[in-house]
Amino acid sequence: MDRQYKKLMIISVFLWLATNFHHPVNPTYFTELNLPNHVFGTSMAFMVSAVFLTSPIWGSLGDNYGRKKTLVYSTLLYGMTQIAYGMSTQLWHILLLRAIAGMFSGGFMVGFLAAVVDVSDESNRAERIAAFSAVMSVSMSIGFLIGGILGYLPVRYVFYIQGLVMMAVSLAIHLTLGETNSPTGKSTKPDFIWNILKDKDKSKAVFTPWILIFLGVTLFVFIAYSSNTNAFNYYLKEQLDFKPIVNGIWRAGTGIFGLIANLTINVWLARNYKGKNAFVIFLSFTLLGAIMIFANTSIIPFMAWSLFYFTMHTVLFPMLQSFAVKSTEYGAGFMSGLFSASRSLGEMLGALIAGFAYGIGNRVPFLLSIIAIAIALVLGIMQLTIRTGKESN
Repeated sequence: MDRQYKKLMIISVFLWLATNFHHPVNPTYFTELNLPNHVFGTSMAFMVSAVFLTSPIWGSLGDNYGRKKTLVYSTLLYGMTQIAYGMSTQLWHILLLRAIAGMFSGGFMVGFLAAVVDVSDESNRAERIAAFSAVMSVSMSIGFLIGGILGYLPVRYVFYIQGLVMMAVSLAIHLTLGETNSPTGKSTKPDFIWNILKDKDKSKAVFTPWILIFLGVTLFVFIAYSSNTNAFNYYLKEQLDFKPIVNGIWRAGTGIFGLIANLTINVWLARNYKGKNAFVIFLSFTLLGAIMIFANTSIIPFMAWSLFYFTMHTVLFPMLQSFAVKSTEYGAGFMSGLFSASRSLGEMLGALIAGFAYGIGNRVPFLLSIIAIAIALVLGIMQLTIRTGKESN
């Protein structure tokens, strides 16, 4: 189990590095193609919509046929899609390929979290998820930095490099990673989630009030995050005319702070608390950060409060992941799929909000993210009064 966990962590570093190469250069790519301003939001919305629709299917596929297969195929096909994305010339190309990329990214987003749960037990699951989230956070941030550096090349080359690295990750999974779960092989169709939804007794057992409120919290946290981060990335280019490297450096700084926060605060919380009280506290800090981003237009305080906000988000993220897989009665893949679907729906709505609200005013997406995180906080407080069935604060 420990060897499998270490292999997962090492492979995930390269995965999350590669998946973020394109983010710093996307705004430049869109402006070079003379695409409308809303494309930074609508393209992300197309991608995460596909993640939302396919995540439960990927989770069920992993539970039924093996986690390794889903990881190999999803990373390979994502890499091929990114190479095609680099050849795009029109808006409909961009939107279609973002949707296809979302279909496959759902596979490794769900698969890696479920695999970490597979190789963990009740005593170390929370700590391993926190460590995985820390590695994910810092790798994504360094991926932003690498993408910013690669941005000095012709932009299309960044997508080609990204695709080749993802295909190499797929090969590494195939050659080095063993199967992390015991596939049931029961289903001939990837419809496990739909069977539960159609069965009233099973649906009532799975979708308890606690789970429903948790999914609501996840939804609004990621509406806020997506609205903020998409508007932030475009704001740096469109308003401040920063080079991609600036975004990359800033994201790397966020990753370092996130790594420190996850390896200290989150590990300590996992060992000493059940989590829900601490979660509400950090939601409150996140709301403060969102308010201060909107309130400050000067570059230095705007960037500083953005750093604070995204650091708080990196602390919240593993908490949400840990809540999602607290019970694996219905399969780690299934529960990871539910979490990923709720997260992706939030990211889709947040991206759409950011894309179209930005046309009204470049500060409007930041205001809307305040409203979303405030709703998440209210739902989080409601969670404190509900027992999970196995624990209470």
